[in-house]
Amino acid sequence: MNILNFTLTDLRYLTALYEEKHFAKAAERSFVSQPTLSIAIKKLEENLGIKIFERQNHDVITTSSGQKVIDQAYKILSEANNLNEIAKLALNPYSEPLRIGAIFTIGPYIFPQFVRHVVKEIPELKLLIEENYTNVLLDKLMSGMLDVIILATPDEHKELIQIDLFKDDLDLICSKDNKLAKYVSIKLSQLEKETFLMLGSGHCLRDQVIEACPTTNQNSNQFANLITSSSLETIKYMVEMDLGISILPRLARQNLSTDILVKKFGKGNSFRMISLVYRKNYPHPELIQQIAPILINSIK
Repeated sequence: MNILNFTLTDLRYLTALYEEKHFAKAAERSFVSQPTLSIAIKKLEENLGIKIFERQNHDVITTSSGQKVIDQAYKILSEANNLNEIAKLALNPYSEPLRIGAIFTIGPYIFPQFVRHVVKEIPELKLLIEENYTNVLLDKLMSGMLDVIILATPDEHKELIQIDLFKDDLDLICSKDNKLAKYVSIKLSQLEKETFLMLGSGHCLRDQVIEACPTTNQNSNQFANLITSSSLETIKYMVEMDLGISILPRLARQNLSTDILVKKFGKGNSFRMISLVYRKNYPHPELIQQIAPILINSIK
């Protein structure tokens, strides 16, 4: 039976090489020489008795067994970080900033008010905020790079806790000059010949809109035109100019032009659930409970 003999530094070298896919870049990122990093990786492989990486010239490829080792390395580093956080928080729960992330279709509409309320209600709490895609935020949360994230999709990962905050209604928006403007509510069949404005791939709101309004599927031939954008704000401006219609979350109605009308569509009960998600082993869960109502108040 082999006696495991490696350090947290070895695991940091391992994850750096996995992310950079290049020895020289991983060494530079780790502030060590390339031979130092190479020797550490080789000793780790010998100690574990498996091949973690396949070397091809200057590039590296992760083996199937190596991927399992890397996944576990991230967990070990996360737990080590938690150990350090526990020690710090024992002295002062606000000694480290709360690292909070949100998806692009939530962050701009909730963070400004949230920060203002935190400054007023918990002035000792420091914040580091980030906006990104759902999958990126989840990866950063699992690796310990973020403490809590705000999502609009359910996550059933066994190592995560999800707190539902509020329902965010999804409604149709059109210009006051659009032919749909005269209707109180819109049937899905009325959308078939409209130019539809939608977020691009990678945005979970895109999938939610397609679910709520199946005719928006990009493979559908029922639309006169389908235009994608990377920003809800751009979509709002285009709707205002009557270049098309779209589905907008209630959160994003802030500063909505008077030339844009909000309409119920389909069955009129479409929404996305906004939730807080954090790791079960996060060392200060009471802080999450403290900010949850502040987030809810930030949309009022």
